Amino acid sequence: MVPLWLQHLLVLAAVAGAAAYVVRQAVATLRAGKGGFGSCCAKGCQPQSQSQSKAPPPERIVFLPVESLTARRK
Repeated sequence: MVPLWLQHLLVLAAVAGAAAYVVRQAVATLRAGKGGFGSCCAKGCQPQSQSQSKAPPPERIVFLPVESLTARRK
């Protein structure tokens, strides 16, 4: 049986480690913009290699409002 104080110590160490990791990623993102947070956002990810950049561009998808989809009377 594990003593209660040791269980508390292990839980606190795990929480402190997770908090340190999150703070480290946040600081790296704010300083250089190359951290773990926000690496892929609404703008999209950067290509990983040049072989991917030679691929043809994907089909462009255009969304139309519902008002434009109704038939117009002449």
